[in-house]
Amino acid sequence: MKRLLTYSTILLLLLHFPIFIFGQVVQFGALTDFVAYTGLGAATNSGYFKGDVGSNSGVISGFSGSLFTGTVHNSDSLTNQAKIDILRVYIHLNDMFVTHPGTHVPAFGSGETLTPGIYSISGAGSIAGALKLDGQGDTNSVFIIKFEGAITTGVGAEVILTKGTREANVFLIAEGAISIASGCVIRGSLLSHAGAISFGTNAKITGKVLTTEGAITFAAGDTVIAPEGPNTIPLSCSGKFTPAAAADVLGSVGEFALFTSNGAVANTASSGIVGDIATNAGSLSGFGTSTHIGSMTPSAAIIAQAKIDLDSAYARLMRITVTVSNHAAAFGSSETLTKGVYSVAGAGSLAGTITLNGENDPNAIFIFKFGGAFTTAAKSKVIFINGTRRCNVFWIAEGAISMGTYTYMKGTVIAHGGANDLAAGGFVEGRMLSTAGAIGLSAGVVYNDPLCFPAPGAALPIELSSFTATIRDQHVQIDWVTSTEINQDYFNVERSGSAEGINFNSISEIDGAGNSAKTLSYSALDNAPLSGLSYYRLKQTDYDGRVSYSNIKSVEFKNANDFIFEIYPNPFSGETVFHFDEYLEGATLVVYNSFGRVVKELKNISGQTFTFQREDLSSGFYFTKLLRNDKVMGTNKLVIIDYN
Repeated sequence: MKRLLTYSTILLLLLHFPIFIFGQVVQFGALTDFVAYTGLGAATNSGYFKGDVGSNSGVISGFSGSLFTGTVHNSDSLTNQAKIDILRVYIHLNDMFVTHPGTHVPAFGSGETLTPGIYSISGAGSIAGALKLDGQGDTNSVFIIKFEGAITTGVGAEVILTKGTREANVFLIAEGAISIASGCVIRGSLLSHAGAISFGTNAKITGKVLTTEGAITFAAGDTVIAPEGPNTIPLSCSGKFTPAAAADVLGSVGEFALFTSNGAVANTASSGIVGDIATNAGSLSGFGTSTHIGSMTPSAAIIAQAKIDLDSAYARLMRITVTVSNHAAAFGSSETLTKGVYSVAGAGSLAGTITLNGENDPNAIFIFKFGGAFTTAAKSKVIFINGTRRCNVFWIAEGAISMGTYTYMKGTVIAHGGANDLAAGGFVEGRMLSTAGAIGLSAGVVYNDPLCFPAPGAALPIELSSFTATIRDQHVQIDWVTSTEINQDYFNVERSGSAEGINFNSISEIDGAGNSAKTLSYSALDNAPLSGLSYYRLKQTDYDGRVSYSNIKSVEFKNANDFIFEIYPNPFSGETVFHFDEYLEGATLVVYNSFGRVVKELKNISGQTFTFQREDLSSGFYFTKLLRNDKVMGTNKLVIIDYN
């Protein structure tokens, strides 16, 4: 459904509507109400859990009864958006400047006290005994501890918050699994990149439990509740910038995160990619479970133009005059460089950290030209300070490029006549390109846009003249009018049946106008409205994936009678049973998907029970409506899942 802007249209928009840096705090988007979420994996609970739980693909069990307060989301529109938003959150937290790089041993705790900051550990780490996080009297103090490996805790380990530190501002981040032992007390949130998160018995956490991919398990006696209050973790998220004139060379290939003119593009293990993916001559493989925002099926004309533009970009970059020719072939080792065009006659390498200092010049250009292959050692890292922008940074090799595990690269990486590979856990803020060679990555993240969340309270990129929700016969009609639209891709009408109006699901999706200065009217129908009070809102999505929401409208819908029916098991995989409180004859069941389209209709239903077969329905969230003599008797929700 997603439509691509032509390059000329994108250029026009950038000229008239520049992207800003939002001074804001870390946001969670669709993850806001989730206390536990996995993009791919099961979620299992045997303890006390308060909050919402979700999996975009996996079985959810144990979140019911008196020990559970919240909403279960499984493979619905919210979990699908959350899969994108957890990648955004992971990118934003990883891009934050580390104040304590590798200064702490992997083992934390044993009664020690930490002061506020962002800590990084070069590998797996652990917590044992007591770990005190001292906010020094500041309720906005931030503690983020990043492990380039798994996190484990000893039995009874405890994270203690003192002197103003709040759970909402504490994050433990792992590249891999997180294992919390029995009796532990964790205050703060856990975020795993591609790893399972498990809790032993009688553990407690006040915070979010999030993983991009992996099972989440809570054991007997565990207590899981959301962090109190809002987070105030400061974030400066930079969207797309206009490059300096000399660096404005990419043309249409700049829209790609991964592109080769001749070769395969292959991924192993789940990765996160923001930007288009394509090859001019080769195959694409391994992206099935990955999170991808962009297109993998651009037209032949777009791909052909990207090849032309990549060749042109390489030629133009190579013509830029070299300013530094006496640097050693080995870069890094904690050095700091200022702007320039650096040239090495043969092969080159990067190890440790390299800081690129823009000296507060937004047009500072950094170009690194290697006359041979370019390699980075494991855990190499590029750091930007004082205004350096990724759009003005290029790494160019005459031959293959090989980036080691957990490399953190920034800028556009171009292999001229060679392969371009990123090893497991790598992170590229920019793009990976090759004029003639394969592109490969594994469990990595590559993005040409960090997908900044709109600033809180930011206006819709549309002027919404009106938004209403009105009962029409046995339907609810939603109408809205726009007077202008800018960069507008599509609308979702979302509905909540919860008492607070907080758990929304999409019931209709309608294309926007793109860019328009005319008054436009839109309408959608809720063909299976919920009985009682429901809430409706409008979600708009830009071409770049950013979303915003309208105000909420409430509607109280009453069925023609008080007939109620139940469905269990629900969720289900193969079949389920409908239970009615009276004997039926000649009834009709209509099933709608999350976009309001009829996907199944069953007639001549009789009796007080009815077995419903899934048949060819895909996993997801559905609405059902039961009719007798063309009158609505009742409505209910249906959730279909795939058991592993």
